[in-house]
Amino acid sequence: MGYALGIWTQRGLPVRRVSIAAAACAALPDIDLLFSPLVEHRAITHSLTFAFVIALVVAVMLFPGMKWREGRWRLAAVLGLALLSHSFLDALSRYSYGIEFFAPFSAQRYRFPWTPLGDPAGRLSRQLLQETLFVFLPALFAVWLGLRVKRSR
Repeated sequence: MGYALGIWTQRGLPVRRVSIAAAACAALPDIDLLFSPLVEHRAITHSLTFAFVIALVVAVMLFPGMKWREGRWRLAAVLGLALLSHSFLDALSRYSYGIEFFAPFSAQRYRFPWTPLGDPAGRLSRQLLQETLFVFLPALFAVWLGLRVKRSR
């Protein structure tokens, strides 16, 4: 989803660097898995605070210089949305305790009322099918459509 956000938010032809950065940001919240004994999964790294701070840091680090100065806030917003897309998709899953959207200020976890992702019986094949139908194919379609729209202009 991050790559699609990068494509849709760029003026003119998509800037590959922005799309790749947005795709990386969309995957970044699961970095908590590397520190699982120390950090709870779907806690601080899936929060609004994390998305805001990391989006600003990534925008400044990956897009330095005057060329990006005027659009850096816009880039940070795109990267923040990419980060949050991961958390929002996780909030659609029934196989978790929810997402700490307001960490570190609150440990309350949230899930959306509609949770189409995750098989309660734990069947991996069904879960992969759901992820394909509700995440991968829509993201792929969004990328394809974004590229078509950009090229037609």
